[in-house]
Amino acid sequence: MSSVVLELQQEALNRNVRVSDLLRKALVVAKKLNLQEFQDWIEKELNGYGNTEDIPDYRRISGQIRAWNPYHGWIPLIFEDAKEGELLSHRKSRQAIAELENLVDRSEKGSSLHVPFPQELQRRLSEVIEFETEISLFADCSGIARIIDSVRTIILNWALKLEEDGILGEGLSFSSQEQNAARRSPQNITNFYGPVQSPQIQQGSPQAIQITASISFQPEAIKAFLENLRDALKSLQISPEQKLEVDAELQTLEAQVKSPKPKSSILRESLSSIRRILESAGGGAAAHLLVELGKLLT
Repeated sequence: MSSVVLELQQEALNRNVRVSDLLRKALVVAKKLNLQEFQDWIEKELNGYGNTEDIPDYRRISGQIRAWNPYHGWIPLIFEDAKEGELLSHRKSRQAIAELENLVDRSEKGSSLHVPFPQELQRRLSEVIEFETEISLFADCSGIARIIDSVRTIILNWALKLEEDGILGEGLSFSSQEQNAARRSPQNITNFYGPVQSPQIQQGSPQAIQITASISFQPEAIKAFLENLRDALKSLQISPEQKLEVDAELQTLEAQVKSPKPKSSILRESLSSIRRILESAGGGAAAHLLVELGKLLT
């Protein structure tokens, strides 16, 4: 009769065997040997992680933080405090392994997946940018594939350790001697995957990251753009009505830049209005201004 442990090793090496199926077979082994820690880990991988504190380091994904803009789609959020941006650009995935496999199966090569932030954190970020919208982390699909591959490697390492300890099983049964050997051998799940060199991210609690009013445009860059726009205003190939509109937006922007607490939503709306007008204008001056404006709005 074949050994379930050796079968587990062979299937872990076979990329055609889904990791979710590997986990189910591993669950049988863990229960038969009464290895509670491995059983708990397998069930969390199969069903998803409820508590953020339980999510292993290998489930960390990195990406770009973006907010939904009804006019321009998903746009990046720029943080003045690089440390805050770095903290928020890393998250741990709590989804069941079958869901992750499905995401990778349905994604196109080079595509990205967006993972919404918890509602409380989204609310606090929206307050900072003064615009209620959806905020997500956009991660490369390769990050999800890496999580799946990590689980496959853990199962393989575990099965190899069982064989090393003389625990093979006959079919789906294990002798009392093998069960005793399993209880004596350390079965700490963290022994089967390497540490991830990254900061600890506590994403479940709103208090984990102190959000300040740091998502904003650079005032000096806006001032430089406004000066160039005023200099070029007379030569722009736009209608008198459009010039009046640009002048009004200029006054709004200048007032916001001088304010001790400029409102990001007003800055963004005024700059977007100017961009729409410049896009309809001709000439090199408008093209140059659009390039400068693009740097402020992306």
